[in-house]
Amino acid sequence: MKINEFSLVRLRNEEHFQFYTSLRDLVLVFTALALKIEALFVLFLAAYANELAALDVVRKNAISDDLVEADDERDSVFRGMCDAVKSALNHFNADIRAAAKHLQVVLDTYGNLAIKPYDAETGGLNSLINDFTTTYAADVATVGLTGWVTELAAKNKAFDDLKNNRYSDEAAKTILRMKQERVKTDVIYHQIVERINALVVVEGDTAYAGFVSELNKRIEGYENTISIRRAKGKKTPETPAAS
Repeated sequence: MKINEFSLVRLRNEEHFQFYTSLRDLVLVFTALALKIEALFVLFLAAYANELAALDVVRKNAISDDLVEADDERDSVFRGMCDAVKSALNHFNADIRAAAKHLQVVLDTYGNLAIKPYDAETGGLNSLINDFTTTYAADVATVGLTGWVTELAAKNKAFDDLKNNRYSDEAAKTILRMKQERVKTDVIYHQIVERINALVVVEGDTAYAGFVSELNKRIEGYENTISIRRAKGKKTPETPAAS
């Protein structure tokens, strides 16, 4: 038994905070002392409070809603494209595997652009898109990512146009703070997960089974939500690749 892996970056802001609210409540029920995560839980509560403060500012700034949505959309397409490349690494066709390896090297070089500050992400995506449409265009075509790249370019431009035309720097900083606080909370969450999973291995699952089971149920629920959203989102970018 162990706590399941969970891609927190795919959660929207409200979902992200709500997931951690569930985690906080579970720890309060099972107690940090019994779970042997007292120090980590103190750090988690501080990060959780900072995320709440950042989310409250975003909530109060109603005009930021569509900017958040536009950023979520380009992040979703970027991650979907990364997943497609990773999947192609195991393709039965040797040519597709080879092309995917070339593209994975490029993606590794850029890193996770979805968690970078707005302007850095926009610039990074523009550069990545340029690489994929020039130097690595043949590999992109072989793997079948042309539709993904086209969609990513459109989503990135839509976000940048929206930000430049409708929002002040202060509004952008408001949402950026939330993005940064999410990353900080995620780091502590992963430390908690690693510690509990390690304790299960060393001590057995008797003392941790209830907590792990309840947390995994919540993870499964959020994974289902993400899967439904991704399935809807993939319909648009995958269509060009299939033609």
